Amino acid sequence: MIFMLIVMVMFVVLSIYFFIKAEGLQKKLLKIKKESKTTEQENKSLVDSMALIISCNEGFAKHRIKRAKDKNLPEISIIAPLINNYGVILKEALQGKGRVKAITKKCYDSCTPAAFVAFTAYISKQDAHVKRMWSSSNVSGYISLVEALLIKQESKFSNEKPEKK
Repeated sequence: MIFMLIVMVMFVVLSIYFFIKAEGLQKKLLKIKKESKTTEQENKSLVDSMALIISCNEGFAKHRIKRAKDKNLPEISIIAPLINNYGVILKEALQGKGRVKAITKKCYDSCTPAAFVAFTAYISKQDAHVKRMWSSSNVSGYISLVEALLIKQESKFSNEKPEKK
């Protein structure tokens, strides 16, 4: 009889212990869910911001290349696919390191089969810092490369003498 009473008391004590432990775990789980939801919202906000920045940069780059095309600079046709596919290349680059060259090649190959070869030959004739930007094959390098190439083109048509009317 005493043995049964001891077993029942142990059972009650263990039940209370596990109930308290389960309550603590449930509170931790709710806290983690709340933190997860907050982190998810922050990530979504950051992704939306990144998409907006990419879109704005793409618009600026396309506007700048359009101005350069209006000046009929011959090298514009070489870098145009790089800039016309700005958003696509950046999104691919964000997905993984080393994807810039692969997606750039696809973009150039969709224009003409020899376009990528002409582009790489053009890059090989550039300054060392431009070559490093291209060989980095990452987001930062790509953005810097586009900017450097556009600045070079803009400097060409800003150095031209204005036409007489």
